[in-house]
Amino acid sequence: MVSTDEKKLALEHHRTWTEGIVKRNEEHYSSDSNWFPFVQNIEDVLSRIEHMTQRFDDLDNRIGETQGMIKNLRKILIKLEVIDDRFIF
Repeated sequence: MVSTDEKKLALEHHRTWTEGIVKRNEEHYSSDSNWFPFVQNIEDVLSRIEHMTQRFDDLDNRIGETQGMIKNLRKILIKLEVIDDRFIF
């Protein structure tokens, strides 16, 4: 589980990240010909999406490992005759 401190830290990190984007837009945007802030913001968003994709993959791996451990535990308990396999699907 994620503690409240970790949630606050993640929220603060996101808030700082968004404030950086807004600040960059305010400081560097001068005319229609200056595309640098827009391009930089898109690159930041894409890197953020990549980071979240990696976190989702990590969570998916953890879920798969947990399911495998549960299946192995079920097999062990059936072999030890602690539970009966007729009632477990």
